[in-house]
Amino acid sequence: MKDQILMDLGLSQNESKIYLTLLETGFASPTKIAQISGVHRVNVYDSITKLKDRGLVTQTTNHGKKSYQASPPETLRNILKEKEINLNKILPELELHNKLNKNQQSVQIYESNDFIRNLFLHFLEVKQDIFAIDAPKFAIDKVGKFFQEVIHKRRAEQKQTMYHIYNRDALERIKFLNALPYTQARYLDQENNNNVLTIICGDETAILILHEQPEQKSFNILIKNQQIADAYRTHFWILWEKAKTPPKTESKK
Repeated sequence: MKDQILMDLGLSQNESKIYLTLLETGFASPTKIAQISGVHRVNVYDSITKLKDRGLVTQTTNHGKKSYQASPPETLRNILKEKEINLNKILPELELHNKLNKNQQSVQIYESNDFIRNLFLHFLEVKQDIFAIDAPKFAIDKVGKFFQEVIHKRRAEQKQTMYHIYNRDALERIKFLNALPYTQARYLDQENNNNVLTIICGDETAILILHEQPEQKSFNILIKNQQIADAYRTHFWILWEKAKTPPKTESKK
């Protein structure tokens, strides 16, 4: 997991292995780095050079020989800041192209399990109430428990309410959600194995066909249309009136 996150920041697989190795061992020679990390010594030199350029590795001398040590992990934030600075440079131009594009489609299709996480990050920026219809019990597995906790925290901080209508098999999840601020959840009292999740926020409606098996990618449709979003919200409130909340567990005396 640590390797993957570092790779998401832009490090290569070899660079990630070497940086983590140096964090764990302290300063080390190229030979020792190769032995511990499993990266071929020839590739170690090239990766160290790139890590030095990023400010993630520094060179030291130990008994007259070159050794290397990792910079503090906080340095990794500089990579994110640099990416954000570069993005901000071109963002106004990209936004202008987007507004002037007369051929822009209001319907977009994505085949990715990452879509649901990116969608929630986007809806946090929209800052309007979020409505989820027919959420399957395993939806949290697709989002990731830690990621979902972060989303709920940020959402509550900006007082953005989220309403959920779950399948009946998710009673414990509903109880948990109802204990969170700016969160309400109910379930429909009928057998429903529907794995099609609909999420509405602002003028956007997302339809996600989820698969419980992690190796299967979800099929996602994002529609940007105010009338469609309003229609789905109206449908949500109709279902909401029919939906139920789990009975409260009586405390034992």
